[in-house]
Amino acid sequence: MNHPEMLDLLPNKSDELPKLIASHSCSLRQSATRYVLFMVTVHACMLHAASNRDKISPARIDSDLDYLHRIAHEVVDSAMVEAGAEIAGTGRNTTGYALRVPGGTRNYYPAFWIRDAAMMLGADLVPQKEVEGWIRVVAATQPGPKGLSFDHGLRIPAYCIPDHITLKGEACWYPGAYVDQGVGSYGILPPADDAYYFIQMVYEQYRLSHDTTFYRSSVKTGWGEQHLYDVCEKAFDSVASDPATGLVQCDKTEWRVDWGFCDSVRKSGLCLMPSLLRWQAAVRLAELSEESHRPSKFRAIAKTIQKSIVKTFYQPTKSGEAMMISATDLGRQDDIWASAFAVFLNVLPKKESLAVSRHLLALYTSGAIVQEGQVRHLPRGEYWERSSSGKDEYQNGGYWATPTGWLIVALSKVDRKAAEKLLSEYIAHIRTHREQGAPFEWINPDTKRQVNANYASSAGLVYIALKLAGWKETPSKHQSKEAYHGEIRHVGQLDRSGS
Repeated sequence: MNHPEMLDLLPNKSDELPKLIASHSCSLRQSATRYVLFMVTVHACMLHAASNRDKISPARIDSDLDYLHRIAHEVVDSAMVEAGAEIAGTGRNTTGYALRVPGGTRNYYPAFWIRDAAMMLGADLVPQKEVEGWIRVVAATQPGPKGLSFDHGLRIPAYCIPDHITLKGEACWYPGAYVDQGVGSYGILPPADDAYYFIQMVYEQYRLSHDTTFYRSSVKTGWGEQHLYDVCEKAFDSVASDPATGLVQCDKTEWRVDWGFCDSVRKSGLCLMPSLLRWQAAVRLAELSEESHRPSKFRAIAKTIQKSIVKTFYQPTKSGEAMMISATDLGRQDDIWASAFAVFLNVLPKKESLAVSRHLLALYTSGAIVQEGQVRHLPRGEYWERSSSGKDEYQNGGYWATPTGWLIVALSKVDRKAAEKLLSEYIAHIRTHREQGAPFEWINPDTKRQVNANYASSAGLVYIALKLAGWKETPSKHQSKEAYHGEIRHVGQLDRSGS
């Protein structure tokens, strides 16, 4: 085992001992004695380090976070497509605004995905003015009160938000679609999450500007110039929900993807992940409304959703542990990602949050959900009831870093060292495979798969989740303590819906 920090202190050439003797005006015997004592001390330090090699020091965690922050910037920056710039083989960005595609391999997903872009927000990775441009591009695609319809029975509800947008500003309503909206392979309705991610963009613009002027301004939409707050509120209402619980509902017949990172999975009934996103969006709209001195229904909606989440999705598994099911009908399975996200959001009561965290910890320590710091959707050996992905592929058994930050936060509730170990495992993966393009969209070490290099949420969202949860890196000379704590303050306000 090499210890460069120790070796740097030693003479590294055979002729340096005489120089050392002369420079200190010491006798050969005195220098030799000192050298021997020095070596004994170094050896003792090395033994001590070896005896503690399984312990993770705060300095190492700082170093991991610093590294992750740098990689997050590199990858998110590589996803940029400036106004007027071109992706080879795809076309030019003619929207008039800088956009970011889902990662640095820009021709892999050569469009502006709403959820992927939103996952870049929450820290210092994207500037305020750029986010304003994103909001204008998305708002311009929002249809009016009649909605839209396409061949094969595809239906776009009134005021819906698209899944992604081409570099020409054209709405793509379904996963896998571009100008041609497809044949219904990804649902009759668009995914249930994009409206909530659009609201996240708007909230992040407010967080960065500390001002609601833009939120109260008018923007161009598919139904004319409208106040941005009206665009957001109508987008929120465009996704079907259960009136009694406030939870997002996915119909069996007129079906939809519940959220984009399960776009190859079919679920029905009340669905957990989009319901968590709906709660988060309601809390944020409540805050935006209050800051704008406007009356709001959203605080009450958030409270209703929060009360319903445990009653609907929480399932005790053994003494002191519990899982969260992904859906109440098709897809009634142990949802690892959404469980970690629920703990991260602080939407669960403390007792239930700790039980879910203990369940995730047990799965993590048994090797059932993580490889190389990346996370499976379901425990190892389990697969979705209905999925277009093959087993151990993509969302049906691949390992993803997108939820790694959420899982680290969840583990830290019950075992800080396990959480730090997971972070170190993921950083080790990136360091080992950076030249090959890590972080990837997903991997599977069992099948030697590493798919889509330089994927933004695999770096950016992991860093953002840890930062928002209060994990601190080495202080930057460019970042004030006040700015950092201001960011945390906004996230802490998510808890207010339960008060």
